[in-house]
Amino acid sequence: MHPSQEPRNNPIVLIGVFSVIVLSVLGLGLVTQVELSRRVTGRAVAAPGGPAAASTAAEAPRPRAVHRLADHPLLVTPVALSPVTCPLPGFGLSDAQLSAYYEAGAACLDQAWRPVLEQANLPFDPPALDTSPDLAEGPCGAAPAQSEAVAYYCGRNRTIYMPTKRLRDNGGGERAGSHLATLAHEYGHHVQALSGMLRAADGKIVDAGEGTPAGLEMSRRIELQANCFAGLFLGAASASIGPGLAAEAAEDFGYAVEEAPEKNAHGNPDNQAEWASNGFASGTTASCNTYAAPATAVG
Repeated sequence: MHPSQEPRNNPIVLIGVFSVIVLSVLGLGLVTQVELSRRVTGRAVAAPGGPAAASTAAEAPRPRAVHRLADHPLLVTPVALSPVTCPLPGFGLSDAQLSAYYEAGAACLDQAWRPVLEQANLPFDPPALDTSPDLAEGPCGAAPAQSEAVAYYCGRNRTIYMPTKRLRDNGGGERAGSHLATLAHEYGHHVQALSGMLRAADGKIVDAGEGTPAGLEMSRRIELQANCFAGLFLGAASASIGPGLAAEAAEDFGYAVEEAPEKNAHGNPDNQAEWASNGFASGTTASCNTYAAPATAVG
């Protein structure tokens, strides 16, 4: 057919098309009635890949470290450490025995501190524990000299270093309480790191200068708080490990070596013992607010 010509209407064709339309409409009506007669049982669910129903309950905020000091939530709101059961192995002086003792103690410290941090909506992860006989250089740089420390905590890799040889020869010796006190103190630094206080305090030290009077004072506030946190743990574990061992460990901080005033980064023995006793006797985090304490209390 040429494009300029128009087709003529055929009556027979028109009747046929009309019939098809009528039958289609009737068929759709019948299908609709059949579908309506089928009742579906069960619950409505989102189809795979479809949009999920909106939640009506507000989700809890993700745990985050809080980089504050004196007004840190953990120090403003008292949180008690609940009693914990510590299945410590028999204490011995071999490398293997000391390592097992430290590992069991660290597991007990995890048990004591996890609920405290979770209650305050702060993150929690167990620290790594290195019980090699000697200290080696790590992410925090060269290991401290024996005259400076027998153990230490590295915030960069969240690791507690408890060198068995150094602790046996220059640390706690045969006193189990001294070894436990050292471990609890280093774990206190881990709590500071998790909570955000360690980063906030380190920032103050960097701003002031590490060897300046202000920098040394902030360092003492960090160290004395770790003593207090250790005391909190020893109080919580007292019934399990025995009151005698717990008291021996808490009192061990009073035997600290006196540092020269120009190098005093840990606090004098009296203040070290006092802050450990604060934690041991009170049992709440608010008693460990060294950042709000007068300078004389952290000298």
